[in-house]
Amino acid sequence: MIYLFVSAAAAAAAVCIWLIVRRRPHALFVLTYEKIGRAPAGSRLKYEWTSPNQLEKMLLFLKKHGFSSIPLSSLQANEKLPAKPVLLAFVGGYQSFMAEVFPLLQKYHMQADLFVPPALLGQYNAWQDPHVEPWQNILTISEIKTLAKSGLVSLGAMTLSGEDLSLLSAEERAFLLSESVFRLHKLTGVAVNGFSLYPAQVKHEEQAAALLPAEFTLPVLTGIKGLNPRRRPQLIKTLFPARCPLAVRFSLWKHR
Repeated sequence: MIYLFVSAAAAAAAVCIWLIVRRRPHALFVLTYEKIGRAPAGSRLKYEWTSPNQLEKMLLFLKKHGFSSIPLSSLQANEKLPAKPVLLAFVGGYQSFMAEVFPLLQKYHMQADLFVPPALLGQYNAWQDPHVEPWQNILTISEIKTLAKSGLVSLGAMTLSGEDLSLLSAEERAFLLSESVFRLHKLTGVAVNGFSLYPAQVKHEEQAAALLPAEFTLPVLTGIKGLNPRRRPQLIKTLFPARCPLAVRFSLWKHR
């Protein structure tokens, strides 16, 4: 009797282990980063920061396991995706992107999407409370043009000044969405391939969809944690390596 019980327990454990570590069908991964560098002393937003070394290790991991970086424009253009697509998204448009991220993209020949607030280019992240962390400088129009010319960086919009769409009326949301995309293109001359709901906090797709007018058709980075099917979704789920590094690595490993 004890033998049967032990055998059943061992079999159940083996099944659980297999379910956890087995490879899964390939999906569209979106890895979202916020600030690159070292968090300022006393920062209460350290979970938003990724060191350049950590970012480089992730790029090497992706290369080693055969992942291919794609731009958001691939979804919009309905292009055929590679076998293991991954989209690298950077929200906020911080100066550290030019200093720390862009050299790594050049080194490893990888692509990324940069989401910026049009009204704050050349200024700072005014949507953030400076009492929890000093403001961070944002890229200039000239720098964004330089990044776009490289062919490695695609452009996406945030709201004009980083407004939280979830706090606004339907009319205000509709205006900000269209105006942000229009103004970013007007300022930079660069095609805008998507939109990020950041810093709005959304927990499920229905909540994200409710923030968008019916006529808005660009791909939308939602901040909802998870993987995306390979069918080019409009509402894009994401993973945050800085916030859950081990969970993200394990998820990538299962789909390697």
